[in-house]
Amino acid sequence: MVREFYVSGYAELGEKGIIRYRIDTDKKTIDEIGSVTCIENPTYMVPHPNGHVIYSGEKHKGEAEVVSFLLEDAEAHVTGKLGTGGISACHISLDPACEYLFAANYATGSLAVFSLGSDGSLLERTDFRQFEGHGADPVRQDRPHLHFALCTGETVYACDLGQDVVWVFDFDRNTGKLIDTDRNIHVRPGDGPRHLAIHSTHPGFLYLITEMAGTVYVLKDNGNGYETIQTISSIPADYDGPENTAAAIRFSEDGTKLLVSNRGHDSIAVFQVTENGTLLPAVFSSSGGTGPRDFNVFGNLVVTSNQYSGDVVVYELDGLTLRDTGIRSNAGHPSCVQPVL
Repeated sequence: MVREFYVSGYAELGEKGIIRYRIDTDKKTIDEIGSVTCIENPTYMVPHPNGHVIYSGEKHKGEAEVVSFLLEDAEAHVTGKLGTGGISACHISLDPACEYLFAANYATGSLAVFSLGSDGSLLERTDFRQFEGHGADPVRQDRPHLHFALCTGETVYACDLGQDVVWVFDFDRNTGKLIDTDRNIHVRPGDGPRHLAIHSTHPGFLYLITEMAGTVYVLKDNGNGYETIQTISSIPADYDGPENTAAAIRFSEDGTKLLVSNRGHDSIAVFQVTENGTLLPAVFSSSGGTGPRDFNVFGNLVVTSNQYSGDVVVYELDGLTLRDTGIRSNAGHPSCVQPVL
């Protein structure tokens, strides 16, 4: 099987901030077939479905930016940059129609919305929200920390680690504006919401991973808001190693499994999703390095990006277990894995 994917991460200007890889699982090979060196610290990136445009958040001193690139023969050329209004743009995402891009600013606790052209070009910033407040932990939660934003079309979810809340907005697609609701999701003090995932065949369900507690919240829309129907840990009950912070959460392509990465335990937790949407206790496999900030699932393959050790490792998902394929590469400080579309 031959697959291609992108890896982005922390890098200085002139270094490889985004790398395009091709793997061949039959030959057990991984080849670098393109890279981007003209951007500083592209810690998160996302491809446009047209296959010609990719976007990244650029994290540097001062105001962060979102950057668009045009891909031509494995080369990437910057086609646009817009300021996010905050510092440390740690996550970006597209709406389902690819008409808007969302950027979460971690350090300053804000959320920016940008409109896109039909060709994927960056047009303008249509909205900006600066959050105020703090959480229970005086060190990690001294202020808002936006970590993630996801638009489902008419709704936008924004995870605020600093205030233990997932902000839930209605979204005006005509104006690109966020509209406040009374459906915000609050978690236990000190848990620190990080990322969430939506199941394709369980309508109304959200699966939220909290970074600081390593807890998966299974949430269901009851018509008036979201109720917690299950909480379950992403690390073993008897774990007593280095401090663990959970990171990424994604479903397998068939939706039967939910995967979460753990930094500290340095593992990928794989949960079986039951018919009613709840989760069975996880099976744990090594991430193949230290600090798995992200991973992605491509069919039965799982690619991990271990930020601290610099490893990109390819696994085969066998039931609830990750089997090492022997395919790996060093990618500097990788923090995001995305498919080539």
